[in-house]
Amino acid sequence: MSPVISPKALSLGKLSLFFCPLEDELLTSAQADSIRRWLPEDELTKVSRYIQLSARDKGLMVRGFLRGILSLVAKETGANGESVSPADWRFEYGKQGKPKLVSGQQAQSGLLFNISHSGNWLVVAVMGKTAHHNINELGVDIERSRQTTNIYPILNHYFTHEESKALLALPNDKQRERFFDLWALKESYIKAKGLGLALSLKSFSFDFSGVKKAKLDLFAKGVCIEVLPLFAGIQLNLHRGESVKLADTWSVLFGKLNEEYRFAVSLDLDSKLDIHAHKMDIKDLLNEFESN
Repeated sequence: MSPVISPKALSLGKLSLFFCPLEDELLTSAQADSIRRWLPEDELTKVSRYIQLSARDKGLMVRGFLRGILSLVAKETGANGESVSPADWRFEYGKQGKPKLVSGQQAQSGLLFNISHSGNWLVVAVMGKTAHHNINELGVDIERSRQTTNIYPILNHYFTHEESKALLALPNDKQRERFFDLWALKESYIKAKGLGLALSLKSFSFDFSGVKKAKLDLFAKGVCIEVLPLFAGIQLNLHRGESVKLADTWSVLFGKLNEEYRFAVSLDLDSKLDIHAHKMDIKDLLNEFESN
């Protein structure tokens, strides 16, 4: 049987992005029961609070994907030299709700993660600390482009003058695209900092003047199934009153999963990122643990 994740694609120094479909019809009753067995009482309670069955199923899938992916990554990277069951992971939360592993597990595994979901997609970003990649802040966001959103009133409230000016200088048919690119990047940085909206969206900005287009191979079961467009070379600037400072110790990038969904990553790393992307289905993930 082909491995869910190719061992060659993972190491503690690489950023792994897992794209996980959340269509509730993909989850059977037996699979939902399997995920429930992984969850502690507090997470089961949170899921049960959703009124709609589809929302409960998505809540289960998000938690199942995260726990299963962390276990697969820990196993393949050799983190701590031991396997960790999906049911054994424990999380704590920052003041604004950012999840992370409890300190003991994070120290043992070396893993840092962040998640985001929008519509029918979840993205899980995982990276491990090494002597050369000692990151402490990681944020990821996935956004669904919506044609009904009136983007122009939002510009003055949440974008800096420089961002708005650059966006409005684009051809009309490109302005909506840039809006959602910026929104995904801003969300990823806010999530990396763990401050929520306590961090003003106007206190930082992104400059696309040096953007470079690249490609990101998307794998499933160790086989490349698609090539995604990826954009790097984006400059993050920090605003303090009238002064603007380049955040040169950060790496930011965004890409497109398809025409409707784009994703962005921000992390406190000033060296070149080695990125691997994987499409993960809940059936394959659960089968990986049931077969062991």
